[in-house]
Amino acid sequence: MLGPVRPAVCVLLPLSSLLGCAGPSHDARGIDYPNAVTPALPVTPPAPAAPAVALAPPVTLPSASAPAASPAFGSSTFALDAPLLIERASPDGHWVGLCTARKDSNGDRQLTARAGPRGDLRGDAFERYLVTPDEELPVDALLGGDATGRYALVMQRGALLLWDAESRKSLDLSALGADARLSAQSFAELRTVAFDENARQLLYVRRADTGGRIVVRSLDDGSERQLDPGPGLIWRARFDPGGVFVVVELINEDSNKNGRFDFPAPLLGAPRPCSAAPGRFHTWVDRGDRPVTVLVPVRGGAPILDPDLVMPVGEALLLRDASGALLLSRAGKKRVLEPSACKGRIVHADAQRELFVIGCAQKKTGKVSLELVTRSERKPLNIELASVELDREMSATAARLVPLYPGLETMLLDADRRELVPLKTSDVVLATRAARALIRRGNSLLFYDADSKTEQLLPVTLERYPELLVNAPFVFISPALVNIDRAALVGTSTLRPLALSNEGQLLVPDLDADGSRLARGPLRWLTPSL
Repeated sequence: MLGPVRPAVCVLLPLSSLLGCAGPSHDARGIDYPNAVTPALPVTPPAPAAPAVALAPPVTLPSASAPAASPAFGSSTFALDAPLLIERASPDGHWVGLCTARKDSNGDRQLTARAGPRGDLRGDAFERYLVTPDEELPVDALLGGDATGRYALVMQRGALLLWDAESRKSLDLSALGADARLSAQSFAELRTVAFDENARQLLYVRRADTGGRIVVRSLDDGSERQLDPGPGLIWRARFDPGGVFVVVELINEDSNKNGRFDFPAPLLGAPRPCSAAPGRFHTWVDRGDRPVTVLVPVRGGAPILDPDLVMPVGEALLLRDASGALLLSRAGKKRVLEPSACKGRIVHADAQRELFVIGCAQKKTGKVSLELVTRSERKPLNIELASVELDREMSATAARLVPLYPGLETMLLDADRRELVPLKTSDVVLATRAARALIRRGNSLLFYDADSKTEQLLPVTLERYPELLVNAPFVFISPALVNIDRAALVGTSTLRPLALSNEGQLLVPDLDADGSRLARGPLRWLTPSL
């Protein structure tokens, strides 16, 4: 089976900040527990109509190849003097999604709020806003965005809208028949709407009496193509990291033998209210029917349903046969990556180089030894990991430097040279980009350059428990802001930022969060200096 969808990750945010990724609220309100999930009724595409919400009516989005100038916040403050949580900031810093309490809803004549031990918010009621330099848009949920920050997916009054930061207009995807129902799984992303890695295409699932169709929409010109994954109910759909296939989790069999098709988890009746991190986790074990993984070629073609599928690797398929051998299948021809004796699991996959790091199980120790497999060779790396239970999905970027943590020692795999670079005990690789790796060594910070095979120590001392924000080419690890492309320390800040832009700006509140309070507005973007 294909590996699990990569989750959104919040890194090194202390509990006292009560910030970072907004965890789910676990109030029973808004959760729909249907007895069964059956195919949707036929959908007749409605004529576009102006929604009764604050965003603009449905429009065809302009071409992404010639965007208008997008206004930036500059150094001015925004948001009110009120407690707040940041749910998402666009990578370029041109919009911010936040939750804030602006009304004295509990009648105590002050605006106050705090978070309980499980992320539940107490005090005045919170509301969500999508904030730009010249307007604030009230939304019911901010559900995602593309890699560039131009587009955001928001929910308003039951409608899923694609909002364009350049044109400040929106497209009502619900009016086009999009399935916008949310899963009640904790921290789950959108089930059936996703951007590709290059932010040129958007996919959504159009509900139909036959189970649904995948719609791939060009963000350049608004044209759409419809793909058929085959009979069954679509539970989830997304682009694979290589952009060649749409990965569909399809329910096409009544595996629990109750006479109907059931989703593996219940659906939410409404978006979850705002909440702080950390939250509680909901799980639904062996609930509903078991989905199968179907690959649908983005350019069109017959869907691929192979019970041996591990993951797509570019246009090839990585398979595991009944004996446990790992095979790479391309154009009907198969070659063995690892024989069955390895009982291998994928630790790293690189489609561009056709390079794999595979963990082979060791009976005596219970650990896995790592092997490097390419088109022309298979060689042991002579290091072990504690265990690898699941195959790790291929990364969207063919990174040259890949961190490996076999134990206290840290290793970098140089994929171009196909060799290991040993680092120091307890080193932490914070980020890699091209031939450089940014490394934390104790309270020091340094760059490793793979071309020159040298280390460069930066003139900064890190905090004992630093906060980490990454938005390439910048990394903030308190108090240092560094530019990986320039291999340079560009600024320092003792403030506690809520977000980092790809231009090296930090989003900071007027009042920092601590163990007893939330952060408080107004907000501003600032550029640290040395």
